Amino acid sequence: MSYRTAVKASLVLTGSVLLAGCSNWSFNPSMHGNPDTSIWTHPEIQQAAPQGGGDFNHAIAHDYEEYANYLAGLPQGVWVDSDYFSRKGLQASDGEVVLPENNSNWAIPLETPLRLRTQMAEGRGRLMTALDGGGRERDPVLAARAQARYDCWLERTEKDWQTNFDGACHREFVAALDELERNLHGVAAAPPPAQAIPARQFNVYFDFDKSNLTAQARQVIEQARTSMGPDKSVRIVLVGKADLAGTDPYNLALSHRRADSVRSVLAQDGVQANQIDESWVGERQPPVATGEGVREPRNRVVEITLN
Repeated sequence: MSYRTAVKASLVLTGSVLLAGCSNWSFNPSMHGNPDTSIWTHPEIQQAAPQGGGDFNHAIAHDYEEYANYLAGLPQGVWVDSDYFSRKGLQASDGEVVLPENNSNWAIPLETPLRLRTQMAEGRGRLMTALDGGGRERDPVLAARAQARYDCWLERTEKDWQTNFDGACHREFVAALDELERNLHGVAAAPPPAQAIPARQFNVYFDFDKSNLTAQARQVIEQARTSMGPDKSVRIVLVGKADLAGTDPYNLALSHRRADSVRSVLAQDGVQANQIDESWVGERQPPVATGEGVREPRNRVVEITLN
């Protein structure tokens, strides 16, 4: 080995050791974990984590160990995050209080219009209420599952939000949290608003690659407006959508223009601005599942829901 190569190797090793020794490395870092130290932390949590059951700390250590194993076993191992969750598991196994992740520490996009961070913050608020309201003590295994699945939701969304925001981790988190809340309160938890069955819904359809309203579209908007009646407490939810022809950014902007077109007509008809909630999702939530690039008329829509 040349002198220059030896010096470079020494600097890299020294830097890794210093990073690993930072007191806030694993809990509030600029990056979540250290791939260089995962060769120690991952085997350590595998040895330290119990097989499940026991109190909350035992259960959450076990769940974090399982998640670190999953991340390390991916085709291109996510060693940074495997190290991070190994460290959280080790903290729990040592009896430390380990809290659910804060979404501000993760690269979560699209607060506008999809409110991804807001939805995550609301989910964490529910989770913390359940945990601090006796969930850790009364049902530690279920409480640990809810927290681990919440953290999984954030980590997976950072990697690919289009696939994972409503993916398996999110569904498992909601299922575990709903069950935990039922166990704590003895009543069924209210479902998230996105899962509520709308009382009245109207679909305004558009021509391909267009955001202007056809005569038929205006008739549907008028039906929705008439259905509201004089009740000023009625809320109107608009969700603009597009089919899967074209690029994702283009379709997102197109669905925005479509939603704006519907909102403009409602405003002209006297609906107050504070009665309307508008969002747009492009091609991401198609009413009819299709392949990429397919022109599907039923997906070129603004959904109007009256609540």
